[in-house]
Formats: sequence, C-alpha cells, structure tokens
Amino acid sequence: MTSLKVIEYRKEFLKCLNSIEYGKSRYKVFQDFIEVSTISIFNTIAKNEELEKRYFEIIGQYKNPNKLAELLAITAAALEKVPCDFLGDVYMFGEFGNRNTGQVFTPYHVAEMMSLCTYDKDNLKREIEEKGFITVSEPCCGAGVMLIAFAHTLLNYGFNPQQVMWFELRDIDINCCYMAYIQTSLLGLSGQVQHGNTITMETWQNFTTPFSVFTYHKFKSFRQKSEEQKQIIDTKIQKEERKQEYENIKIEQLSLFS
Repeated sequence: MTSLKVIEYRKEFLKCLNSIEYGKSRYKVFQDFIEVSTISIFNTIAKNEELEKRYFEIIGQYKNPNKLAELLAITAAALEKVPCDFLGDVYMFGEFGNRNTGQVFTPYHVAEMMSLCTYDKDNLKREIEEKGFITVSEPCCGAGVMLIAFAHTLLNYGFNPQQVMWFELRDIDINCCYMAYIQTSLLGLSGQVQHGNTITMETWQNFTTPFSVFTYHKFKSFRQKSEEQKQIIDTKIQKEERKQEYENIKIEQLSLFS
C-alpha cells in the first residue's frame, strides 16, 4: 500500500511533469529529467566533459529547464519525508515501464519485508563489528527499491547506513540506473550504480555517488578487492571471446576445403 504522503508528492511531481513541455510526451520529459539529474549529480565529482555537453544538449530543448530542477526538488523532499522508492513509484504509476519486457517494480512494502527477512539485528551487529561495514549487491536494481528498504532497516536497527554500508547496483536498463543513482545520491549513500549486463558481466557506464568521496578510505580495501575481482572476470571473458574467435576461424578455414 502506497502511503498518503508518497501519493501527495507523486501528484505534485506529475503535475509539474505535465506542465513542462507540451510538445513532448510525458515519458520523454521524464527520461530527460532522470538523465540530466544524473549528470548534474555525477559531474559534481566526475567533471566529465562529454556528459556536460550532453546535459546542455538536453536542457537546450526546453523553454523552462528550471522545471526539471523542480522535479528533482520534489523527489528530494519525498525521500526525506517518508521511506519509499519514490521514482520507482512514479515510474510505475505513470506507466513509463517497458511493457514489452514485462517490467514491474517491487512495491516498497514488499522490499521492506524482504530486507527484514534477510538480516536480523544481531547478525547485522556481528558483521558490522567484524568488518566495520556491510556490503550490498543488487544485480537487477530497478530504481533501487531493495537497497532503499535495506538502508531504512539498518536505520531502524540503530545503524547509520551512510557510515556502515557500501552498495553496488546494476541494471541493463539505463533508465533504472538513472533513477537508482538519483535516489541513492539524494539519500547520501556510498556506492556505485552500474549500467551493465549481470549475466555477461559487461559494464557500459559506472556512476559513483557523491557521498562515496567522504567514505573512500573506509571502504577502500573492499573497493580495491572488488576491482581486482572484476579484472579477473573481464580477463576470463576476453579469453573465452578469443577462444570463440579462434574456433570460428578454424570453421571458416575448414569450410574452404569441404
């Protein structure tokens, strides 16, 4: 059940969204909003010129681009007032999801229940005391609902998720990555949102949250280990690809003499 506060913020968000640009579809405006918001947040630490160019390319299409910033302010207010997956809720309610792939996001109350089932307070305390922090990985993150729910579970157990949690989220849908990145950044969480394929372990874009700058040394050892593991996986994938290319060449050569 969606809370009344979330419904109120959702109404305000969609009202603003509908008033922005009458020449564009609601979906396109929403898509532009999450992309420029991601770029504006990420570039506070990345300083990527190509992304900056893309940012101005998008907002240049709007008569009143400040309205996009207003959408971000509404999102921030909603996340501050009530535990929720606000953008995921807007995405589903606004019917922006991909119907062809049967894209349906997990409701927040279900994610909350799952986070409570995953860890109890004593196990969390034990792991945090041993390692100093806890890591969370979500291979198909959507708008980040599972992580957001788990962060609030940590808070309810008496732990500050900003201090004791490092996350890695991944999704094949770039729109999901944008939404997850915006929400985790606004919540001040440390981690990375990766646009990639979990099955093939391909990564096309990687967005690190701004708060990670402040917790870099705390999670440094884990991040280095994670990067080493990724390099090992990438090497294995490259070896398999070369092996397959070699097999294809052999088949082509054999066919010449068949």
